[in-house]
Amino acid sequence: MANYIHSNGIGTNTLDAHSDRAIALKVFSGEVLTSFEENNIFMGLVQTRTISSGKSASFPVIGSYTDAVAEHVPGTDIDVSGIAAGERVISIDNLKYASVFVDNFEEAMAHYEVRGQYSTEMGRKLAQTIDGDVVTTLRTCVGGVAAATGQPTPEAAAIDAGVLIADAASVKGNKIIDAMFQAQTILDEKDVPGERYVVVTPADYYNLVQSDKGTNSDYTSGNGGIDAGKITKIAGNNILVSNRLATGEIVVFTTNAIGIVKLLDIKSEANYIPEKLGDLMTSSYAMGYGVLNPACEIGRASCRERV
Repeated sequence: MANYIHSNGIGTNTLDAHSDRAIALKVFSGEVLTSFEENNIFMGLVQTRTISSGKSASFPVIGSYTDAVAEHVPGTDIDVSGIAAGERVISIDNLKYASVFVDNFEEAMAHYEVRGQYSTEMGRKLAQTIDGDVVTTLRTCVGGVAAATGQPTPEAAAIDAGVLIADAASVKGNKIIDAMFQAQTILDEKDVPGERYVVVTPADYYNLVQSDKGTNSDYTSGNGGIDAGKITKIAGNNILVSNRLATGEIVVFTTNAIGIVKLLDIKSEANYIPEKLGDLMTSSYAMGYGVLNPACEIGRASCRERV
């Protein structure tokens, strides 16, 4: 963590004070972004566009080539086929922010550096909020949004892994693996494009670690284990963990499932409030989320435990 420089001490030169405050802001902004990047999971896994102005952005939606490949007869015209093409418009949500007030006197009395810890917590909360908004959008893919012309038909309901409360952790893990392969089969049979990802809750992640198949050397090669408390891949997909999912929820999706439009990327400010003798530290952003191809997500592959 960085040590922030107080610029309101007795005898401080005004020019130096402004310079110190500018340096402190740069450090604060950098720490917020570092914490955000360390804690955000979903933003880098979906389509993202940045706009400099406006209320929305258009994302291209391209269907599949469905006509048969034709044979050309010499001397005849070529029959032109078509590929369905359109767009989905994603609107910007309201500005969102995280803020904290740092009282200069209380900070001076503290036996530890507080601003660096505040910036870390703010970056973490921003990351969690954006991840939560992405998960909310992904949930609408299954049974919530119709496919555009030329896109594969999305699933009407989630996969049920059949996990029981009485099941041992290894059995739960094996059932989750079976559900993941079922999801992959659905995506393969529909020729769904895009790189694929699986995100699970911490509880289900450790069920996977304890499964007989996930880390057993008879089934895998260097896929983690109980000693490391890790499992890296299942069905060719990287396994990620998030607390933004509901209990027993698994999200299987591709990069083309949803889009994020960014009007204002994460921006941090520090403003001295003379009436309160302290600094207001704020980090804000303006983004929007929307479904692009609902068939690209086999959401809520349910692992909710049943009696």
